[in-house]
Amino acid sequence: MNIIARRISATPLHRGILKTLALICAVMVTAVPSCRKGADSIPTGTWKYRLLVNGAPLGSAVVSNSKSGGRYISSMEMQMDAGYVRNWTSQKIIETIDFRPIRLEICNKTFQNGEDTEIKTVAEFNGDTVTLDTGESKSVITISRPFILEGNYFMNELIKTGFKKGTVIRNYIYEPSVDIEEPVLVLVKVIGREKILVNDHKKSLIHLGFSIENMKNIDSYIDDEGITQKTIITMLNNRLELILDN
Repeated sequence: MNIIARRISATPLHRGILKTLALICAVMVTAVPSCRKGADSIPTGTWKYRLLVNGAPLGSAVVSNSKSGGRYISSMEMQMDAGYVRNWTSQKIIETIDFRPIRLEICNKTFQNGEDTEIKTVAEFNGDTVTLDTGESKSVITISRPFILEGNYFMNELIKTGFKKGTVIRNYIYEPSVDIEEPVLVLVKVIGREKILVNDHKKSLIHLGFSIENMKNIDSYIDDEGITQKTIITMLNNRLELILDN
Protein backbone atom coordinates (compact mmCIF):
# COMPACT_ATOMS: atom_id res chain seq x y z
CA MET A 1 0.00 0.00 0.00
CA ASN A 2 1.44 3.40 -0.94
CA ILE A 3 2.01 6.35 1.41
CA ILE A 4 -1.11 8.21 0.25
CA ALA A 5 -3.30 5.17 0.89
CA ARG A 6 -1.79 4.80 4.37
CA ARG A 7 -2.63 8.43 5.19
CA ILE A 8 -6.17 8.26 3.82
CA SER A 9 -6.95 5.00 5.59
CA ALA A 10 -6.36 6.70 8.93
CA THR A 11 -9.84 6.75 10.46
CA PRO A 12 -10.34 10.48 11.30
CA LEU A 13 -9.08 11.63 7.90
CA HIS A 14 -11.08 8.98 6.08
CA ARG A 15 -14.29 10.06 7.82
CA GLY A 16 -13.51 13.71 7.12
CA ILE A 17 -13.03 13.02 3.42
CA LEU A 18 -16.28 11.07 3.23
CA LYS A 19 -18.28 13.84 4.88
CA THR A 20 -16.64 16.50 2.74
CA LEU A 21 -17.18 14.57 -0.49
CA ALA A 22 -20.80 13.91 0.42
CA LEU A 23 -21.36 17.66 0.63
CA ILE A 24 -19.28 18.40 -2.45
CA CYS A 25 -21.09 15.82 -4.55
CA ALA A 26 -24.41 17.25 -3.40
CA VAL A 27 -23.42 20.81 -4.21
CA MET A 28 -21.06 20.66 -7.18
CA VAL A 29 -21.09 17.48 -9.19
CA THR A 30 -24.62 17.92 -10.46
CA ALA A 31 -24.81 18.64 -14.19
CA VAL A 32 -26.46 22.00 -14.74
CA PRO A 33 -28.20 23.82 -17.56
CA SER A 34 -26.34 25.74 -20.26
CA CYS A 35 -25.65 29.37 -19.51
CA ARG A 36 -27.31 30.15 -22.84
CA LYS A 37 -30.56 28.31 -22.06
CA GLY A 38 -33.51 28.92 -19.77
CA ALA A 39 -33.74 27.95 -16.12
CA ASP A 40 -35.95 24.95 -16.96
CA SER A 41 -33.31 23.25 -19.09
CA ILE A 42 -31.53 21.24 -16.40
CA PRO A 43 -30.41 18.20 -18.40
CA THR A 44 -30.89 14.57 -17.53
CA GLY A 45 -28.22 11.94 -17.86
CA THR A 46 -25.34 10.20 -16.13
CA TRP A 47 -21.77 11.43 -15.63
CA LYS A 48 -18.71 9.65 -14.24
CA TYR A 49 -15.88 11.30 -12.31
CA ARG A 50 -12.44 10.12 -11.23
CA LEU A 51 -11.36 10.80 -7.64
CA LEU A 52 -7.69 11.62 -7.03
CA VAL A 53 -5.84 12.49 -3.83
CA ASN A 54 -2.49 14.23 -4.25
CA GLY A 55 -2.51 13.09 -7.87
CA ALA A 56 -3.04 9.40 -7.09
CA PRO A 57 -6.26 7.56 -8.07
CA LEU A 58 -8.44 6.80 -5.05
CA GLY A 59 -11.86 6.04 -6.50
CA SER A 60 -14.71 7.23 -8.68
CA ALA A 61 -18.14 8.83 -8.56
CA VAL A 62 -21.17 8.42 -10.81
CA VAL A 63 -23.83 11.15 -10.82
CA SER A 64 -27.28 10.99 -12.41
CA ASN A 65 -30.01 13.59 -12.79
CA SER A 66 -33.58 13.08 -14.01
CA LYS A 67 -36.94 14.83 -14.01
CA SER A 68 -40.22 12.98 -13.61
CA GLY A 69 -43.70 13.85 -12.37
CA GLY A 70 -42.81 17.40 -11.43
CA ARG A 71 -39.78 16.28 -9.43
CA TYR A 72 -36.03 16.26 -9.80
CA ILE A 73 -34.33 13.00 -8.85
CA SER A 74 -30.57 13.17 -8.34
CA SER A 75 -28.34 10.26 -7.38
CA MET A 76 -24.67 9.74 -6.63
CA GLU A 77 -22.57 6.62 -6.14
CA MET A 78 -19.00 6.95 -4.95
CA GLN A 79 -16.31 4.33 -4.40
CA MET A 80 -13.06 4.85 -2.50
CA ASP A 81 -10.23 2.34 -2.17
CA ALA A 82 -7.53 3.32 0.31
CA GLY A 83 -5.76 0.05 0.83
CA TYR A 84 -7.04 -1.44 4.08
CA VAL A 85 -10.23 0.60 3.84
CA ARG A 86 -12.74 0.44 1.00
CA ASN A 87 -15.89 2.52 1.01
CA TRP A 88 -19.01 2.65 -1.14
CA THR A 89 -21.49 5.48 -0.69
CA SER A 90 -24.78 6.14 -2.46
CA GLN A 91 -27.11 9.08 -2.17
CA LYS A 92 -30.52 9.72 -3.72
CA ILE A 93 -32.30 13.05 -3.53
CA ILE A 94 -35.90 13.79 -4.50
CA GLU A 95 -37.06 17.40 -4.64
CA THR A 96 -39.77 19.45 -6.30
CA ILE A 97 -39.00 21.43 -9.45
CA ASP A 98 -38.80 24.54 -7.25
CA PHE A 99 -36.17 22.77 -5.08
CA ARG A 100 -38.29 21.93 -2.02
CA PRO A 101 -36.98 18.78 -0.27
CA ILE A 102 -39.04 15.58 -0.43
CA ARG A 103 -36.75 12.66 0.41
CA LEU A 104 -33.07 11.91 1.02
CA GLU A 105 -31.61 8.39 1.05
CA ILE A 106 -28.00 7.65 2.04
CA CYS A 107 -26.25 4.30 2.20
CA ASN A 108 -22.65 3.88 3.35
CA LYS A 109 -20.75 0.58 3.23
CA THR A 110 -17.25 0.18 4.62
CA PHE A 111 -14.96 -2.82 4.19
CA GLN A 112 -12.05 -2.95 6.64
CA ASN A 113 -9.99 -5.75 8.20
CA GLY A 114 -12.27 -8.41 6.73
CA GLU A 115 -15.40 -6.85 8.22
CA ASP A 116 -18.28 -5.15 6.42
CA THR A 117 -20.42 -2.40 7.96
CA GLU A 118 -23.45 -0.75 6.43
CA ILE A 119 -25.29 2.38 7.56
CA LYS A 120 -28.54 3.48 5.93
CA THR A 121 -30.19 6.82 6.55
CA VAL A 122 -33.54 8.01 5.19
CA ALA A 123 -34.91 11.51 5.69
CA GLU A 124 -38.43 12.53 4.63
CA PHE A 125 -39.45 16.16 4.57
CA ASN A 126 -42.69 18.02 5.21
CA GLY A 127 -41.96 21.72 5.22
CA ASP A 128 -39.53 22.40 8.07
CA THR A 129 -40.12 18.95 9.62
CA VAL A 130 -37.69 16.10 9.01
CA THR A 131 -38.48 12.47 9.82
CA LEU A 132 -35.07 10.82 10.12
CA ASP A 133 -34.62 7.04 10.15
CA THR A 134 -31.08 5.79 10.77
CA GLY A 135 -32.03 2.12 11.06
CA GLU A 136 -31.21 2.17 14.77
CA SER A 137 -33.54 5.02 15.67
CA LYS A 138 -36.27 7.19 14.22
CA SER A 139 -36.75 10.83 15.14
CA VAL A 140 -38.77 13.86 14.09
CA ILE A 141 -36.82 17.11 13.88
CA THR A 142 -37.95 20.67 13.24
CA ILE A 143 -35.38 22.74 11.33
CA SER A 144 -35.25 26.38 12.40
CA ARG A 145 -34.35 27.89 9.01
CA PRO A 146 -35.16 27.30 5.32
CA PHE A 147 -32.94 24.72 3.62
CA ILE A 148 -32.41 22.74 0.42
CA LEU A 149 -30.86 19.36 -0.40
CA GLU A 150 -28.45 19.80 -3.31
CA GLY A 151 -26.88 21.92 -6.00
CA ASN A 152 -29.60 22.46 -8.61
CA TYR A 153 -30.82 25.49 -6.64
CA PHE A 154 -27.42 27.20 -6.75
CA MET A 155 -26.97 26.65 -10.47
CA ASN A 156 -30.49 27.83 -11.20
CA GLU A 157 -29.79 31.07 -9.35
CA LEU A 158 -26.43 31.53 -11.09
CA ILE A 159 -28.06 31.04 -14.48
CA LYS A 160 -30.46 33.89 -13.68
CA THR A 161 -27.43 36.18 -13.28
CA GLY A 162 -25.74 34.88 -16.44
CA PHE A 163 -22.81 33.66 -14.29
CA LYS A 164 -21.80 37.28 -13.81
CA LYS A 165 -18.35 37.62 -12.26
CA GLY A 166 -18.57 38.45 -8.55
CA THR A 167 -22.04 36.97 -8.06
CA VAL A 168 -22.49 35.24 -4.68
CA ILE A 169 -25.34 32.82 -3.93
CA ARG A 170 -25.92 31.41 -0.44
CA ASN A 171 -28.24 28.85 1.11
CA TYR A 172 -28.35 26.09 3.69
CA ILE A 173 -28.08 22.38 2.79
CA TYR A 174 -29.40 19.63 5.03
CA GLU A 175 -26.76 16.90 5.39
CA PRO A 176 -27.41 14.49 8.29
CA SER A 177 -23.90 12.99 8.11
CA VAL A 178 -22.65 16.38 9.31
CA ASP A 179 -25.49 17.48 11.63
CA ILE A 180 -29.01 16.07 11.98
CA GLU A 181 -30.49 19.32 13.32
CA GLU A 182 -28.60 22.21 11.74
CA PRO A 183 -28.28 22.72 7.96
CA VAL A 184 -24.85 23.56 6.58
CA LEU A 185 -24.25 27.05 5.16
CA VAL A 186 -22.97 27.00 1.56
CA LEU A 187 -21.81 30.03 -0.46
CA VAL A 188 -21.04 29.96 -4.18
CA LYS A 189 -19.11 32.76 -5.90
CA VAL A 190 -18.49 33.27 -9.61
CA ILE A 191 -14.76 34.02 -9.84
CA GLY A 192 -14.57 34.25 -13.63
CA ARG A 193 -13.38 32.40 -16.73
CA GLU A 194 -10.00 30.63 -16.67
CA LYS A 195 -7.90 28.25 -18.74
CA ILE A 196 -7.75 24.94 -16.86
CA LEU A 197 -6.03 21.65 -17.63
CA VAL A 198 -8.53 18.77 -17.68
CA ASN A 199 -7.52 15.31 -18.88
CA ASP A 200 -4.38 16.72 -20.55
CA HIS A 201 -6.39 19.37 -22.47
CA LYS A 202 -6.56 23.11 -21.77
CA LYS A 203 -10.16 24.28 -21.52
CA SER A 204 -11.78 27.67 -21.05
CA LEU A 205 -14.02 27.14 -18.03
CA ILE A 206 -16.10 29.14 -15.55
CA HIS A 207 -14.48 29.11 -12.12
CA LEU A 208 -16.83 28.81 -9.13
CA GLY A 209 -15.50 29.17 -5.59
CA PHE A 210 -17.32 27.38 -2.78
CA SER A 211 -17.40 27.92 0.94
CA ILE A 212 -18.96 25.12 3.01
CA GLU A 213 -19.12 26.22 6.64
CA ASN A 214 -15.45 26.76 7.58
CA MET A 215 -14.02 25.15 4.41
CA LYS A 216 -13.08 27.72 1.80
CA ASN A 217 -10.51 25.98 -0.40
CA ILE A 218 -13.01 24.45 -2.83
CA ASP A 219 -12.98 25.29 -6.53
CA SER A 220 -15.20 23.94 -9.29
CA TYR A 221 -14.87 24.50 -13.03
CA ILE A 222 -17.82 24.17 -15.42
CA ASP A 223 -17.97 24.37 -19.21
CA ASP A 224 -20.33 26.42 -21.40
CA GLU A 225 -22.83 23.57 -21.38
CA GLY A 226 -22.88 23.77 -17.60
CA ILE A 227 -21.18 20.43 -16.94
CA THR A 228 -18.76 20.28 -14.02
CA GLN A 229 -15.40 19.37 -15.55
CA LYS A 230 -13.19 19.51 -12.48
CA THR A 231 -13.45 20.18 -8.75
CA ILE A 232 -10.46 20.73 -6.46
CA ILE A 233 -10.64 20.51 -2.65
CA THR A 234 -7.79 21.26 -0.26
CA MET A 235 -8.18 19.75 3.20
CA LEU A 236 -5.77 18.54 5.88
CA ASN A 237 -2.77 19.15 3.59
CA ASN A 238 -4.32 16.91 0.94
CA ARG A 239 -5.48 17.88 -2.54
CA LEU A 240 -8.65 16.07 -3.63
CA GLU A 241 -9.79 16.24 -7.25
CA LEU A 242 -12.98 15.13 -8.98
CA ILE A 243 -12.39 15.05 -12.73
CA LEU A 244 -14.96 14.28 -15.42
CA ASP A 245 -14.13 10.92 -16.98
CA ASN A 246 -14.55 11.47 -20.74
